[in-house]
Amino acid sequence: MVAALAPEMHYSGSSGPVHWSGHSVINEDLFKSYMSDRVKARVHGDEVQNKFEAELRGMATTGMATQFVENLLRAVPVEKPWAVGEALAECILADDETREICWPWNSIRDRRTPKASLPGADLVGFCKEGDSVLLLFGEVKTSSDKSTPPNVMYGSGGLIWQLKNEAARLDLQHVLLTWLRTRCESDEYREIYRAAVDRYVQSLGKEILLVGMLLRDTEPNELDVSIRARGLADCLSDPTRIEINAWYLPIPIEGWPGLLHMDAS
Repeated sequence: MVAALAPEMHYSGSSGPVHWSGHSVINEDLFKSYMSDRVKARVHGDEVQNKFEAELRGMATTGMATQFVENLLRAVPVEKPWAVGEALAECILADDETREICWPWNSIRDRRTPKASLPGADLVGFCKEGDSVLLLFGEVKTSSDKSTPPNVMYGSGGLIWQLKNEAARLDLQHVLLTWLRTRCESDEYREIYRAAVDRYVQSLGKEILLVGMLLRDTEPNELDVSIRARGLADCLSDPTRIEINAWYLPIPIEGWPGLLHMDAS
């Protein structure tokens, strides 16, 4: 689990290839620190961004140019709670000490326009467990809905529907593999990509890890995920692996963007 958040497990279960679990973070200070440090870096504070900002500031040789550069650097879209939720989900998965999950590119920062999004999946990366590597595709849903299960678990565009699509549609998988390939040019990621895609091809597209992340600011309730997870188990089978993880956080979702602009303690 993610030691920095000191989470508590409230429930877990499985049905066929589907496993689900629910975790809560009780300590508000730990959550705020994680958001203002770890998640902030995932959204917009990475090393490349810091270099970019330093270079621009270095080009400003007059007071007017300096002011222009500062205005330019501030001219970024205001983070939406759902976008912060996606970055939070990526960090939680990557910080899981029980395995190694890696994202070869910062998907949040890979969007070229304010309204752009990746085609087909919120989560695109790899899961390494020992000598094995799996492609990881997944979805993130952020919900304050008081209903149990929340509406984001249902219908066209809901978490379960999207996971089923990612498991079954070759056109969608093609798009995701192409997107991944162009971001795996380094020696490290090229090797991981080849290993994961080799398993995918040899299994005729079945050996992948699908992850659904449900982020909530409500009280933990296994019915948030268990009913829909069991339904998903009727549609998918081994060797496809499916995980649905619910996280219950101590700060209202609407306040998450503001936590990125706090000083990390």
